[in-house]
Amino acid sequence: MEKVMLVARWIRAVGLATLFLLAVSGTASAQQLIPITGTVTTAGGSPLSGVTVRVQGSDARAVTAENGKFTLNAQSDAVLTFSRVGQKPVQTTVGGRRTIDVTMAQISFLDDVVVTGYTEQRRGDITGAVANVNVESAQKQTGASILQRLDASTPGVTVAASGSPGARATVRIRGISSFQNNDPLYVIDGTPVQESYLNFLNPDDIASIQVLKDASSASIYGSRASNGVIVIETSKRGPAGPPRATLRVRTGIATPVRGYDDFLITDALDYFQVVKAAYVNAGQPIPTNIYGDPNAPTIPQYIFASPAATITTDKWGRPATVDLNKYSYPNSLIMPGSTGTNWWKEVFGPAYVGNYNLDVRGGSADNSYGVSFNYFDQGGTAAFNEFKRGSVRVNTSFIRNKVSFGENISLALDRHFGGLPDDPGGYAEDGILGKNILMQPVIPVRDINGNFAGGKATGLGNQFNPLKEASEWRDNISKNNQVFGNLFAGLELAKALTFRSSLGFNVGQNSFSGFTPIFPENAEATFTNSINE
Repeated sequence: MEKVMLVARWIRAVGLATLFLLAVSGTASAQQLIPITGTVTTAGGSPLSGVTVRVQGSDARAVTAENGKFTLNAQSDAVLTFSRVGQKPVQTTVGGRRTIDVTMAQISFLDDVVVTGYTEQRRGDITGAVANVNVESAQKQTGASILQRLDASTPGVTVAASGSPGARATVRIRGISSFQNNDPLYVIDGTPVQESYLNFLNPDDIASIQVLKDASSASIYGSRASNGVIVIETSKRGPAGPPRATLRVRTGIATPVRGYDDFLITDALDYFQVVKAAYVNAGQPIPTNIYGDPNAPTIPQYIFASPAATITTDKWGRPATVDLNKYSYPNSLIMPGSTGTNWWKEVFGPAYVGNYNLDVRGGSADNSYGVSFNYFDQGGTAAFNEFKRGSVRVNTSFIRNKVSFGENISLALDRHFGGLPDDPGGYAEDGILGKNILMQPVIPVRDINGNFAGGKATGLGNQFNPLKEASEWRDNISKNNQVFGNLFAGLELAKALTFRSSLGFNVGQNSFSGFTPIFPENAEATFTNSINE
């Protein structure tokens, strides 16, 4: 936790320092912005609509209208790029001009380049099934892992996650093909990773994602690729020019919708009718210790009172007169009856999500660099559940005569507080969701003294209070520290021949510490605390 907070404070400090520098130089930069207009036409002189005009190194852009005209603001030394499907891209420098007219030439075919393994290939040369993920579209979503954003944007790929912040994503390419491991192989910047927990990657650092979906990828990666391959490139570096700092802040609220209260019975008397029907159909006597008369059920004043506190009971065996002074936790409990507890709303609700990115990129003809800082904070829609991540990535490349070298390294620290990221575990009732379903609405959230209540009385089941589970798990912490990346160097042996070698590394450390309290409010009560590390 201390490391995460230090990283967060460092990122915030760097962000504030950068904002201060930007504010100091903002007046000068703003004065250099000039309005630029122009017209984009074909080689025959016809206006071209739908051409995207971008200011290199910034988020400024415009799209040409039906008459081919565009308008945007840029610095006098900025570089403009013009792109449109079916046309050869054009790049030009503003050079102080306020009117820039561009002619674009049509191409007869598209030379899409796809990263498939050790090299890049033209799409027209590929015979296997390859999906090129639209990274810009995927990055419009907010989530801890880039894998959670592939489901809707990539055909043939399905992604499942528990919904807990920072949870592991299960990716399946073209379904399930084995009774054993069905996880694809991940290749990140040339380093193979057979691990679906990729939360150490900042999604905003990713430059491209390719999904190799058929068996032909095994010719490159061997049997590890039998379930498909996902190739991820994170080598974002700056364009030629002075360093440019970009601060991106995205915040929002995650809200659970269509919860279990849509179909679960939350009225205690309505729930009793289901219980009654079950006993009648089984030919067994209907219990009366909770709802009293089966033909005229009522909400009990108390669903449970310890014998030491019970003074009298009614004719149905329910506590009628109770000495509240005899309450003693954990041995002498008193729990009132509830007209209907909505367990979904007690446990689930809106949660804050914040994503903060600071990028510094630049370069020249012989070098390029990119440094990014990220702080991600996502609260769980389940109570007392939170995921935090701080990461730093450094990408550089240098050219000295015929020698090239550089590195691509990331350091990430993430912390998950509360329920385990993979909740629920092996059994559905072990998790908060399972307990949410199985708790009866007549059970209150807390007893008369404010401690958590439970189904201690006969017929109320032996379930844990899901809000207590969430509350007691709040101090559970799962830590993951990861250093990932590669170092590379190359030598130009001839004009068409270059030798390149790279060293990839993936070093991780994870730990967990948790606390299990006593559960005296359960039918099968436990009175032993335990610590797990």
